[in-house]
Amino acid sequence: MARAEKLLVLPPEHELVGRQCVACQTELEANDEVVVCPRCKSPHHADCWREAAGCRTHGCPQVAIAIRAEERKPSGDAHLLKRSPKQTALTVICIILVLGVIGFAMRPGPDPAAGRTKIGIMVPGGIHETNYFEPFVNQFNSTQSDLYLALAVTPSIAYDQKLVVLLGARDAPDIFSLMEERYQMFAENGGLLDLTPYLAKEPELIERYFPDKLDQCLVDGAIYGIPHPWRNEILTIWAQSAHPDTAWEILLILLEQIAEDWPEELKADLPSEPWKIPMPGSF
Repeated sequence: MARAEKLLVLPPEHELVGRQCVACQTELEANDEVVVCPRCKSPHHADCWREAAGCRTHGCPQVAIAIRAEERKPSGDAHLLKRSPKQTALTVICIILVLGVIGFAMRPGPDPAAGRTKIGIMVPGGIHETNYFEPFVNQFNSTQSDLYLALAVTPSIAYDQKLVVLLGARDAPDIFSLMEERYQMFAENGGLLDLTPYLAKEPELIERYFPDKLDQCLVDGAIYGIPHPWRNEILTIWAQSAHPDTAWEILLILLEQIAEDWPEELKADLPSEPWKIPMPGSF
């Protein structure tokens, strides 16, 4: 069930000031009216939220509940009066124009990838994880002419649910993180790409990324993920990624970045209970 959203007027010191609206890709400024999606926590200008009738984050099902475009009602009893053919024709024209405007407003927003190969990344967390990953992703995207990273930081309490929905819809991110206790289930159900052939070509990576965790990543003799250097997650690639080789290269870049400068405040393990949901038979 969709959860009602709230309108927020950003004070100058708010942490969202300077973040991008996911709909129009422009920065949020102090005193802007903002809606934060109650599902995926993506920020929107209030007007963008109204125009899109809900969340513009790819794969998020949240629709506008409390904050939506106002519906105008006829005043008094004027709508009960008999209308002339001319008035009726004008009404029809107005309806067509309104529908055209609505259709224009509901059109998909501009593709930020601008024709580049898009690699989706989904990780659990909140504002701290967002503040860590966003500069890395923005810097990468600003320097690449062929590749574009699309980052989604999802609260841990809803992470597994959203990931399973995306996998079932065949619309999962190319790279995503799993709790250690969930990794084997996803691998056995066909959700993860076998990374063994990639590691066989670069055996030095096994010593670098599996100093004492190789056994826990083996599923039926194959490796489907690489442990997070600092906490109880395993980074994996979707089995049906359209760009597995590119996703592998991005995964290595991401791991190198995490190993080098992962913040101290994020080194604590994530709680496992919020992630636990029934698993489907297969992906």
